Amino acid sequence: MPYSASRLETYRQCPQKFKFTYVDGIKTASEGIEAFMGSRVHETLETLYTDLKFCKTVTLESLLDFYHRSWAKAWHDDVKIVREDLTPDNYEALGEKCVVDYYNHYTPFDQGRTLGIEHRVNFDLDPEGQYSILGFIDRISQPKDKVIWIHDYKAKSHLPSQQDLDEDRQLAFYQMAIKQLWPDIEEVELVWHYVMFDQEIHSRRSDAQLEELRQETITLIQEIESATDFPSKKSGLCNWCEHQSICPQFKHLFETKDLPPNEYMGEPGVQLGERLVYLQAEEEKIKKELKQVKEALTDYTKKKGVETVFTKDHKILVKFYSNIKFPGRKDPGRQNLEKLIRDAGLWDVSSSLDVYALARLIDKSGWDVEVVEKIKKFGTPDQTPWIKAFPKNQRRGW
Repeated sequence: MPYSASRLETYRQCPQKFKFTYVDGIKTASEGIEAFMGSRVHETLETLYTDLKFCKTVTLESLLDFYHRSWAKAWHDDVKIVREDLTPDNYEALGEKCVVDYYNHYTPFDQGRTLGIEHRVNFDLDPEGQYSILGFIDRISQPKDKVIWIHDYKAKSHLPSQQDLDEDRQLAFYQMAIKQLWPDIEEVELVWHYVMFDQEIHSRRSDAQLEELRQETITLIQEIESATDFPSKKSGLCNWCEHQSICPQFKHLFETKDLPPNEYMGEPGVQLGERLVYLQAEEEKIKKELKQVKEALTDYTKKKGVETVFTKDHKILVKFYSNIKFPGRKDPGRQNLEKLIRDAGLWDVSSSLDVYALARLIDKSGWDVEVVEKIKKFGTPDQTPWIKAFPKNQRRGW
């Protein structure tokens, strides 16, 4: 089975979505408005270069007419708009702006000879043909002899960094295909057109980088094909996922959101969830009050000079353990303390400078005495209270 860059990226982003889409073959009519708009822009640019290939005169007006007709023809009721402040008209206008900017940027379109439009590639990653990659290149051009440019149109609202694109896998896969199709090509340039920003960004891959990607991809495919568990990964992409209604992360929401109020409040999951929220809030209140009571008990026992406080049925033991309090992460002296521990080769032993662990270790560590004394100078003497209630011994009365 051939893999595409998008199929592999889906697995990286969310194995559960990969399973729904490619293992279970679940199809859905739902489509995000951003993807819908991007498809219409792609179709329009494909038409532009197809007409130019046949020496047709392409005006901006005719291109925009095609874009709007394509939008109207493809529109359907399952196009999903996540942002409530935007309408289909806003997105259609944004797509129009992308087409206008692209046309004005590249007219008269003489930057190179077009060799392929939506060019299908299918190539093997290994000599045995066990692992293969399938893809469609938006456009292939030849700006000069022995040089190929691989073009990809992106209608995304995020402009990636140069580093992001230097690590992109999709066009690197296409470069592998081009090198197999035309071995005599001396240079391959990867070109992204971020049409929403009217930006053209370039990148290149060395043979060593392509080989590393080839091996990495084979390993990933082997992982996919041996997988028995496909966990869901919650991220910002979930809002645009077409499988939300069956995803373990959101299934309960879809099952309950349209229930009548009485049924909703009686639904077991909703009831348990509400109970948990209540108990957690109470737990926080108790923790806060418990801390206050322990502090008051600490002050009381110090003032009274006692170690045990008696109630009708319980005794409360209060003990104090001497330790050293070291500077916290933002306290003065912290950096010098970290440097001392690093220089002494004790960084891992002290749990990456967990000051509480350091206080426990300091006298039991077996570290060099001179180093221990230097470390102690960064701390101040402190006492940690230990407080616990026990039932009284009924026979003895204490």
